[in-house]
Amino acid sequence: MSFKRLIQTTTRTASAINWKPVLLADIEQELGSNIDPKIPHPSEIKYEKKDLQDWANYCGLKITPRNDGPKNISKKALCGAFCAIEANKIADYSGLVFDAYFGGLKDISNNEVLTEIATKLELDPTDYESAINSTVNLKRLKNNATELIERGGFGSPTMFVEDDMYYGNDRIPLVEFSIGRASGKILVLPGQHDT
Repeated sequence: MSFKRLIQTTTRTASAINWKPVLLADIEQELGSNIDPKIPHPSEIKYEKKDLQDWANYCGLKITPRNDGPKNISKKALCGAFCAIEANKIADYSGLVFDAYFGGLKDISNNEVLTEIATKLELDPTDYESAINSTVNLKRLKNNATELIERGGFGSPTMFVEDDMYYGNDRIPLVEFSIGRASGKILVLPGQHDT
């Protein structure tokens, strides 16, 4: 969901995203036992589902509840992101993968599903197939996770504006504020209106 909000933020601030796909499993593997395996209370689970749907509605996205959990994300889809980055189509790619996974409940580890996405974006089929099966891209995912951890990150979505780190979809307004400060632009923020 953050991908869409971040794209909107960069449009408003005339800034750019340096996309660095990561696999949560790589982050968890590197952090090891440093992550607290908190077991949420049923009311917390219920609220988290409602909150996620509220954010989806706010962002104009469709999220259908899944039974396979959020960590069952395809390495192939993430490896394919590198091809989309190189073709300058990562924003659209992210949207189509998101829609397939959350809206269509499709298996984004399935080559046919991914090929359909690549075809819609007119990505070179040979390059895309190579990207989703690339051990080099798996290593790039791992390197991105390592870099994230070295910079103080611990999950996704994590965003940096220069050295300032922001974690979570709800931090996008702070990212926008930080971009404004870093650029020297004056942004009118909540509470700063004269009305």
